[in-house]
Formats: sequence, structure tokens, C-alpha cells
Amino acid sequence: MAEHVASEFDFYDWAGLYQENPAEFEARRSAALMIELARGTPEQCAAGRALLESFDKRVAGCNTQERLQVAASMMAESAKQLNTELEMLKHALSSIEGVASSQTKTDPLVSIGKDSQ
Repeated sequence: MAEHVASEFDFYDWAGLYQENPAEFEARRSAALMIELARGTPEQCAAGRALLESFDKRVAGCNTQERLQVAASMMAESAKQLNTELEMLKHALSSIEGVASSQTKTDPLVSIGKDSQ
């Protein structure tokens, strides 16, 4: 496998390593994941490690196809959670806009500040 800068990802190198030496692939995959997890905040790192542990437990003893199914399922769960949180954010922003709009109507100083922008 060719050496690359940490920010580069070469799918074919990783795929070749997986086929040639699955144990080395797993060691490098684990190292790469730990490096990426260390880049976040402590909360992000803890959440990432918990998710990784959950995945590892769910795929223990699974074949490649089953691992892919678990990964796809977990990605779908994550997408649903993200969608829910984005909807909550959308509603919160709508509420804030409503409050700001009503303040503009009742507070002449807010109205003046808004006009100067």
C-alpha cells in the first residue's frame, strides 16, 4: 500500500490491502479511526468511540455482507437522527424569527438598528 498524506484516501490502496492482508487492513483502519476521533472535542470523541464500540459489538462474528448491512443500517439511523435534529433547529429558528419580527414592530430601537443594516 502506498504511503499517503493523512488527509488523502485512496480507496484502491485500502481495498488492495484488505484483500492482501486483512489483519493489517484492520490494524490500519483502527489506527485511522482513532486519529480521526482524537481531532474532535472531548464530547465528540466520546460519542465517536461509543458509536464505534457499538458497531464493533454488532458486527462481531459477521461476514463481510453482514458487516455492510449493519453499517448501512447504522448510517440510516444516523441520517434519521440528523433529520430530526435539523427539523428541531428549523422550528427553533422560526420561533426566533417570529420573536424578532414582533420585537421590531413594538420596539423602535430594534427597528432603527435593523434599518441601518
